[in-house]
Amino acid sequence: MKKFLATIALCFTLTTAIGITSVWAEDGITVNYEGNAISFDTPPFLENGITMVPMRAIAEKIGAEVSWSASAKIATVKREHDILEIPAGGNVAKKNEQDILLDMPAKVVDGRVFVPLRFVGEQLGLNVVWDKQTKTIALTEKAQAPKKIFTTQYTSKDKSYSITLPGENWKEEYSELENTIIVDSTEGELTILISNFRKQDVAASGIQTAEEFVKFNQDSAYYAVYAMGSVTPKNITLNNMNVMGADEIRVEEYGVVSKAFFVYAQTEQYYYVCAITGKEELYDAHIAELQKALQTIK
Repeated sequence: MKKFLATIALCFTLTTAIGITSVWAEDGITVNYEGNAISFDTPPFLENGITMVPMRAIAEKIGAEVSWSASAKIATVKREHDILEIPAGGNVAKKNEQDILLDMPAKVVDGRVFVPLRFVGEQLGLNVVWDKQTKTIALTEKAQAPKKIFTTQYTSKDKSYSITLPGENWKEEYSELENTIIVDSTEGELTILISNFRKQDVAASGIQTAEEFVKFNQDSAYYAVYAMGSVTPKNITLNNMNVMGADEIRVEEYGVVSKAFFVYAQTEQYYYVCAITGKEELYDAHIAELQKALQTIK
């Protein structure tokens, strides 16, 4: 009898808790991201004091990619360099392949995948603050440390120019080439080369047009690189220079695959040749940000 009464009491407690949850849902929990309210087609709710929210609505608002594996019953959220996997009904999630204990499993309600908001927010680098009085949860981005950069400059009697590269793992190399900057990554696997030439000096050498300048560099100065590998024309836009052409070269030598990206550009008085080279894996990982760095040439 006592066991039976205890079971009834437990059922009553659970029913009451469910009732409270639905009251919270009806009253409405407001979730803000950087001060802007997030709209939900299915409202958030409280379960055992933990706010559960529709995963897709939150992920899309904070700029994350989201997917749901119906077979594995796992919600996956990708944001910047982080990958978060949350199982429905499980107590252990994964962040970048590392196990993390969940305070509440994900669950499917009315066809929507709900996840614990605080857990997801904090694991993806957000501040999560709950205001009990207004039933509002504020999500804000954590202050980022200033990104470190590396800047190098070339100065000659008639021209000074520079480039700023992301990070600090760079070192300037000595160059015997006039008006040329050469920068290597400290690991020695990536190289940036920038040369500039006065148009009047180029014209004096017999090269009269931009097309001739590009062809001359492809046929002579960089002939060995072009001849060794496959060449793919590329498009790139530079804010501060007019791009005359760009190519990507892939070279395999002694089992090692390397890539090089060449850009030919001009300003009113100067021609520029810019090259980014490196082993294929490292090149592919960094080429996008290094192409952006070309925008800093000035």
